[in-house]
Amino acid sequence: MAFRDTWKRMNWLRVAGTVTLAYATWIVWVLGWERIRGFFQNTGTELNAVGDFLAGTFAPVALIWLCAAVLTQRQELNDTRDQFAESKRVTDEQLKVIHSQNALLALQHNQAVENAKKAYKVSLFDKRFQIYEKFIAFDNEHDPNGPLPKDYDKDSYQTMVRLMHEASFVFDKAIADWLWEIAVQIDEYLTFIASHPLELGNDGHGNMIELNNAENAHIRTMRGGLRDAIRDHFEPANRIEMFWRYLDVSDQPLIAG
Repeated sequence: MAFRDTWKRMNWLRVAGTVTLAYATWIVWVLGWERIRGFFQNTGTELNAVGDFLAGTFAPVALIWLCAAVLTQRQELNDTRDQFAESKRVTDEQLKVIHSQNALLALQHNQAVENAKKAYKVSLFDKRFQIYEKFIAFDNEHDPNGPLPKDYDKDSYQTMVRLMHEASFVFDKAIADWLWEIAVQIDEYLTFIASHPLELGNDGHGNMIELNNAENAHIRTMRGGLRDAIRDHFEPANRIEMFWRYLDVSDQPLIAG
């Protein structure tokens, strides 16, 4: 590794210059300066001899510089190759980082989706259970066997209509239609009472009371039938059949259609 690093840092042009200088010094030392100068200054020296001398003397120099150029070019090619390799390594590392970030983002996204699903599921269950509790409270308020039973009136109708509207946001159409059906039956019950009042009579003491005649008995029977039809919706079997499957909440948003 140390030799390779030294080879890569080698300045071959400087080496060629040093070798050329050493070669020139050797030529001068071997032939002698006076002899060389005399050769060139002698008028009898032929030009062919001068050319041969120069060609023979500078041929090794040309070879030295050619080798230096080749080695320098090879060094540059090696440097370029190393730079490409380093660039590829850096690019690979960046791709690994990008893949890791994408994996982390995907994990965070999936976790956020799961958290949103859980939050939606809990929120939807709470809202549905609140409506279920209001439905039970409505039933208890109008239970004829309760301590203070209340007959169905306009407030009862309005309460059931509001409950139907609330249910339409968190239940599917079946529950909303069922609650609306109960509201309609309460309205029909109130309409029947208004259109079929009980016959009143004097009790002999100046007090007006409901008469125990056949007409009033028929009206009471009809009222009872209408009340029973409403009460049937609140029976545990019917109530559980309608509500129970909706209390097992899915984590997928409810989309009508």
